[in-house]
Amino acid sequence: MFRATLFHEVTSRIPGRQRRRGAAVAVVPVVVALTLAGCGSSAAKSDPSGSSSSTAAGASGVEKTAIAATVPSGTTLRVGDQLEFLKTLLATAGEDTAIPYKLEWSGFIGGPPMLQAFHAGAIDAGFVADTPLILAQAAHQDVVAVAAWASGHGSNELIAAPGSGINSWADLKGKKIALQRGTSAEATVLQGLRGVGLKLSDIDVVDLPFTQVSAALQGGSVQAGILVAPLDTAYLTSNPGAKVVDRPDNLTARLSFLIAKKSAVEDPAKAAALRDYILRLGRAFTKIKANPDPFVEKFYVGQYHLTLAAGKALLSRLGASSFVQFTPELNTAQQELADLFHDAGEIPDKVDAAQEFDPRFADVVRQAAKG
Repeated sequence: MFRATLFHEVTSRIPGRQRRRGAAVAVVPVVVALTLAGCGSSAAKSDPSGSSSSTAAGASGVEKTAIAATVPSGTTLRVGDQLEFLKTLLATAGEDTAIPYKLEWSGFIGGPPMLQAFHAGAIDAGFVADTPLILAQAAHQDVVAVAAWASGHGSNELIAAPGSGINSWADLKGKKIALQRGTSAEATVLQGLRGVGLKLSDIDVVDLPFTQVSAALQGGSVQAGILVAPLDTAYLTSNPGAKVVDRPDNLTARLSFLIAKKSAVEDPAKAAALRDYILRLGRAFTKIKANPDPFVEKFYVGQYHLTLAAGKALLSRLGASSFVQFTPELNTAQQELADLFHDAGEIPDKVDAAQEFDPRFADVVRQAAKG
């Protein structure tokens, strides 16, 4: 079982498991797919108001703090990226020019190694999906979510191999299922099993990176697996008997978080840089929604070797995304997921999900949502 010891291996405290795997992809495809949908309306709406600074206090108990609109000279913001997604996003939208601070990029493959970089003090900010944020909190890492965005639809998929006899989550009992533990893939499975009265112990988990799930399905070593677009394309195309059993659309399945070290948020200069960075992301999402072709060509075609038509179709399927506020709805959804991980023995202690969120950038997020 994936108990407390392995949990710490997924977080920064014991990084050996990731080294043994090599550069295993964890949440990269999920986060990328969630974000690529653009910046429009979603189930979780942002307050339309905006301001040049942020003053907020919320569930995390943070005192009211003003975020300066001007970045002091000599400021450096170190951002963790995945497969150069954020870097490509800003460059394609023309938001990588006239930056009033030094923007240093560090590349990662997945959420767990990015959490390790936070622990080592190597980056100030980065983006992850739902599960790494929970694991970071459970490991007492000094990171908080400062912004979030959600797509119109989820990107994780439960895919069954031809002849598996799997037509629903209930059919997974006793079957071998490939998934990346410690990532949003595990969250998808925990939530799906809960819906039919099953637990993680009712299935035979085969722990594989997202990039290896297709091969496991193809080779017959598992009966089903959690895949994400566009990694599902080749497998489904070459195996017409395979089926997408479920494509969850719950809120946590659609979320991405911009997380930052608490020390960075509390540093006036870095906080001002984060403010500018969030606003640039908002403008980039809006521009790419209006004209997605250049980004699809650079990222989906260049990185994943999809056709332009396939990349555009994927964006259409996912639906538009927007920045969202840290609402009670979001907190409840993240808390329910954290409780699922605890009940399954995946984290050692219960956590208060409200403490994951720092509301000091609430006004900035409202402004970014307008593009």
